[in-house]
Amino acid sequence: MLVSLSRIFLYVAFILLPFTFIRLFNNLTISDLLIILSFITIIISNTGKKFLIETVFLKNIFLLPLLIFSVGFFLSLNRSLFPYESITAYLQVVFIFLFAYPLLVQVVKDEKQINIIAVMLIIPGIIISMIMIMLKILSIDIGIDLLATEGWRGRLTYGGMEPNIPGRIILQNIPFLAVFALTTKRKTIIIFSVVLILIQLLAIFLTSSRSNLLTFIVGLILFVIFLFKFGSKIQIRSVVFTLLISVLIIKIVYNFDDEFFIRPFERYSTIIHVKKSPSSLERIKVIDKGFNYINRNPFIGLGMSNSYLYTKVSVHNPVLLTWIENGIFGIIGFTTFYMILLFQGIKCYKNKFFGSYLLIGLTIVMVMMVFGDMFMANSYKRILWLPALLFFVHSRNLSSNRKDFS
Repeated sequence: MLVSLSRIFLYVAFILLPFTFIRLFNNLTISDLLIILSFITIIISNTGKKFLIETVFLKNIFLLPLLIFSVGFFLSLNRSLFPYESITAYLQVVFIFLFAYPLLVQVVKDEKQINIIAVMLIIPGIIISMIMIMLKILSIDIGIDLLATEGWRGRLTYGGMEPNIPGRIILQNIPFLAVFALTTKRKTIIIFSVVLILIQLLAIFLTSSRSNLLTFIVGLILFVIFLFKFGSKIQIRSVVFTLLISVLIIKIVYNFDDEFFIRPFERYSTIIHVKKSPSSLERIKVIDKGFNYINRNPFIGLGMSNSYLYTKVSVHNPVLLTWIENGIFGIIGFTTFYMILLFQGIKCYKNKFFGSYLLIGLTIVMVMMVFGDMFMANSYKRILWLPALLFFVHSRNLSSNRKDFS
């Protein structure tokens, strides 16, 4: 009974996960509160003691890297100019690996539950995508702190976030939709899924985020490779059908406003011509400043979430940023989080994803999260980490089931 209630809390938490701007206190969102309630519900259940001892601590693969990261954090805390910011940032990391991950392990047991969670993520993604696109077409400003806005020199975003973050939030829905299209024989669902994919890709395109474009390309290439490894055949008519719908949507949008694509294409062109991008040149300079601080003291950092006070602009790479802020132990611990996920992804590939299309989609979500994070500053956002951890939980469940069966 209590486990079912905990699962309901978790489902609702996932549907609210993209709305990161709805905060109760500081960085605590309604989604976070629901995850905490779900966690507490498990604790007070009959299996609560076992859950705390085994799942949260003894069998938590992320616990050791979290402890190593914590050593770096506490050694560097005394150098922080704003300790409160450092502590709240650190608590977000602890929340992901000591609360959210064990909760997923305990509550999520089969593909049906993951499909429900996927739908919980897709629904708000569709709503946000549609609002962002209509905002652009109709030139309506809903408000920077509410749901959608056109700012950042013509780039779309929502919730006052940097545009690449909404793009990544929407992007992680696409592998789920692709899997739904591949695993159904109903043409209406296939068409609906393809249309939704294209609508969300259009919204991502309008964020003008270069890192999101590169992340999508990496995800698409890996998706094709994974399908071949899986033994799945790609139908030419499906590809042609998708391309035709894509052209139709682009034509409709172009008829509304032929300047619709100018700003994104201008920004995307700087991927090749870096010297034409002031923001790229600025980030390179900030990285150089970051290395200067590392050279001064590679063992103790400047304090978590405080490096921007020294470099003026945050370093957009979590590995380097963690070294700058939390020292050598910080970078070892935080990098290990990524390595655990990637090694599990390699294991899934070698085992042909344990015969699961859904696991292919989850692996793509995980890889895109890791790759996309390499272009971000603060890389402890629950909306991006939880779907990746969902991959890890499900892949270990499938691996365990195979061992039990054999």
